[in-house]
Amino acid sequence: MQKEVNCPFCGNIVLNDAPRCSNCGALFKEPELPGIKFSELGPFIAIDILTLGFFSTIWFFINAKAINSLASGMKDLFKAQWLFLLLAINGGFYLFFFYKHPAYLIMFAVLQCIIYIAFTYRVLRIIQKYTEKTYDVSLHTNPYYIVLFNVFYLVHFIDTYTSRVQGEHVHFDWKSPQGFVLILLFLIIIFILRFYNEMYLLLH
Repeated sequence: MQKEVNCPFCGNIVLNDAPRCSNCGALFKEPELPGIKFSELGPFIAIDILTLGFFSTIWFFINAKAINSLASGMKDLFKAQWLFLLLAINGGFYLFFFYKHPAYLIMFAVLQCIIYIAFTYRVLRIIQKYTEKTYDVSLHTNPYYIVLFNVFYLVHFIDTYTSRVQGEHVHFDWKSPQGFVLILLFLIIIFILRFYNEMYLLLH
């Protein structure tokens, strides 16, 4: 049952189930994305390396229910469902051509990366709309990181979600020397993972 109470920070009258104060902007509960699993970047990267990059695909299906529940409307839900389908179809073709025509594996690996980029963008848009609706906060994303790091960036975004909503997140400065080194390192890791995965499948 809704009732009016006073904001503990500024005394403004708000509803008892309001996520934040309309006057001072204070949040009354810690922002979260319910149901998202494997949302810490460090463990995610470790598991992804151990599974030769396959965990990036598995991650989307593990969190399918949570992603669908965050969608704000049928349009977002429909787009997410199509991307789930494309991811599953491309994965099926990937395994089929591994056994029948290994030469086509690189093509399906490239398609997989494109689907990752599209899926990362779609999930981030769902998170942005959910945040605006629930916490009245607009979150910004970096399109360059979506293209370069896709799933890694998505998991990092979710990992730092609370601080982003609270306005305390320190955004990564890619123009700094440390930023350049980290971006180069990420690109090398991604390249090695993809290359090792292709070579392993071709040789076996």
